[in-house]
Amino acid sequence: MEVLQPHSRLAELTHPERRTLGPGEPGLVSIIIPTFRRLHDLLLAVASALAQTHTDIEVIVVADGPDREVRDALTGLDPRLLYLELETNRGPAAARNAGVRASRGEWLTFLDDDDTILPEKVAACFTLADSARPQRMISCRTIYRRGIKEDVWPSRPIGPQEDVGDYILIRHSLLGRPGVLPIQSLMVHRSILQQVPFSTHKDHEDWAWLLDAWHIAGARVEFCWQPLVIYNIVTNSISRSRRMNWKDSMEWVERYRPWLSVRAYNSFLTTKVALKAKRAHDWRGLRQIISAVLHNHPSLLDILFLTGMVLLPGFVLHFAWKRSLASGEASPQN
Repeated sequence: MEVLQPHSRLAELTHPERRTLGPGEPGLVSIIIPTFRRLHDLLLAVASALAQTHTDIEVIVVADGPDREVRDALTGLDPRLLYLELETNRGPAAARNAGVRASRGEWLTFLDDDDTILPEKVAACFTLADSARPQRMISCRTIYRRGIKEDVWPSRPIGPQEDVGDYILIRHSLLGRPGVLPIQSLMVHRSILQQVPFSTHKDHEDWAWLLDAWHIAGARVEFCWQPLVIYNIVTNSISRSRRMNWKDSMEWVERYRPWLSVRAYNSFLTTKVALKAKRAHDWRGLRQIISAVLHNHPSLLDILFLTGMVLLPGFVLHFAWKRSLASGEASPQN
């Protein structure tokens, strides 16, 4: 299996997605929304983007393949709205990159078509944005909505000297979560997207981009500690293949291993990868994962996670996963 070295990843990004973007218009924030055949949810996302109190915005919707229904619905909706279509379905990374190339703003933010942002999101992040420090990305907190339940994440900001891989991957307790840093929460200077466009992966695309931005573009994160993004979770909607594709996750973590600490690597294997192998009833794969962890200086917590994966039935693990989604901090809107 190929292990991707940092210089190899940089070379990989020398393709048409990296064409010169230009400096962008100061004060203008571009909100980019990739979409794929989800009109009802998309209209809610677009409405939330257009309702921003920061008025100097443009909203760019990129359909991942021809979509006449979306095109008709958005035509003439608002002069600040630009609609684009990819010629074929190429995935969310390609749609986001197309939106970046079409954007005019100095600062960019992203929104998935089934999520929304509160009216103050862009204004609050823009207050902290500094053109003299373009490597500093601004993140707000996120409201995770599961039906009528809402939880606010992350529970703490990234530490001043903390690596982003440690922040997003290390679990510090059996039912705890690592730091949460969704792409939707970020405001990013366009110079970072110039250096690091989004790349396509079978899974974990957002984490891949965060690691690329951190290690290639030198990006760092500062928090606006308000919850201003609403991320809709349907815990039973994840496709069967995504719930069990442990080999794709294993390939991903080996690809990015040069940029991960021992703790981050082990935590990812003992939670994400091992859980997928257990769901797939791939006992040979689970043994492979256990062996990789045991030969990589595991912590007591790593051993406890692996023991649970082996001994506990699937429904108990699924319950524990759902329980870990609860932050204990409700949305201030409630």
